[in-house]
Amino acid sequence: MPTALIVGAGPAGAALAYLLAHRGIEVTLLERQLDFSREFRGEILMPSGVLAIEEMGLGDAMNSVSSVDQKSISLYLNASLVFRQELGSDALESVPVRAISQPQFLEMLVTEAGKSPCFRLERGTSVKGLLFEDGRVVGVRARTRAGEKSFKADLVVGADGRASAVRRHGGFTDRHASPPIDVVWWKIPCPNDWNGPCAFIGKGHLMLLYQSWDGNLQIAWIIIKGSFRELKQRSPGDWAREMAAQVSPEISSHLEACKDKLQHPFLLDSVSDCVDSWSVPGALLIGDAAHTMSPVGAQGVNIALRDTIVATNHLVPALFSEDTAILDRALRAIEEERAPEVNHIQRLQGLPPRVVMSSAWWSEPVRKLLAKILVHPGVRVRAANHVTGFAFGVADVSLEV
Repeated sequence: MPTALIVGAGPAGAALAYLLAHRGIEVTLLERQLDFSREFRGEILMPSGVLAIEEMGLGDAMNSVSSVDQKSISLYLNASLVFRQELGSDALESVPVRAISQPQFLEMLVTEAGKSPCFRLERGTSVKGLLFEDGRVVGVRARTRAGEKSFKADLVVGADGRASAVRRHGGFTDRHASPPIDVVWWKIPCPNDWNGPCAFIGKGHLMLLYQSWDGNLQIAWIIIKGSFRELKQRSPGDWAREMAAQVSPEISSHLEACKDKLQHPFLLDSVSDCVDSWSVPGALLIGDAAHTMSPVGAQGVNIALRDTIVATNHLVPALFSEDTAILDRALRAIEEERAPEVNHIQRLQGLPPRVVMSSAWWSEPVRKLLAKILVHPGVRVRAANHVTGFAFGVADVSLEV
């Protein structure tokens, strides 16, 4: 029986483990943490992610995962409403934008994977190195709760995120395209009359607010990279006042009322990069391990899920062939199929921060011009066609095995 060792039980790793195990491949999934109760940021499923889950046959299982559908989106410039758009096109009526509990989502994935006798989950296991034979990756050396242990497999998959141990120990090189931004996250109670996600744009700042899966209001305050140190010196009251100056009057009042709840902000260091090659003989990277996505457009989870479907299509026949040459060709084919979409989305992600966060002399006139143009519904529809990749991806992805 062919074997696969997957490092990292995030969305990419857990989904791939489920898909491979249910197709008769013996899968061991290594997860550094003991549970999934820690904080996660990637909780937005775009339609592309929702469709990927349905392709996997997990649509009904998703009913166990807490979620909130996002009904509309509003854009503000300098605290004034530019437009409010219902997410009600024919496509988006049937395929929503959805905020989910990622801890519950991951537990669902490993539970579904565990219904196959081919699946094994090793929690509390950290990879400390890769095992090589004749220049080929054949396993990992890991620290487990019982001590150091070696795991061997026909294929090692690094799905262990932006700080991937498989990427580091496998000698992968990468190129960076990081936007000059960081994101500060908070949750506060959601207003009773909440209408849907809001984006507040102004000179040198951007705030995104949406209702999270738990009913709270999730705030993403995008700041210039490196400015968090100065921000951290201020009191929560100062944060509330600065944010309140950037938003509409009703949200400003709500932030002021909730200022005592603005405690323990979570800083997300924004990174955008991609490895020069997704594979070496015997090992593959997918998800953020292969291409860390910036937070712009909420793409990380969705791109990772689409990676797993394409990877499954290529890996299942290659692993059953028991031919390492065929397997290595399959690893290269996965990258060839997925890289165009990833590269396209990363280019799209890099554009908004350069305009929105800029303090250059030309930036405010450009923002005001865009606001005037986007007031017109027909223009918004045409503009949306250029960034539809954020919602639906730019490639056809379907499960074929």
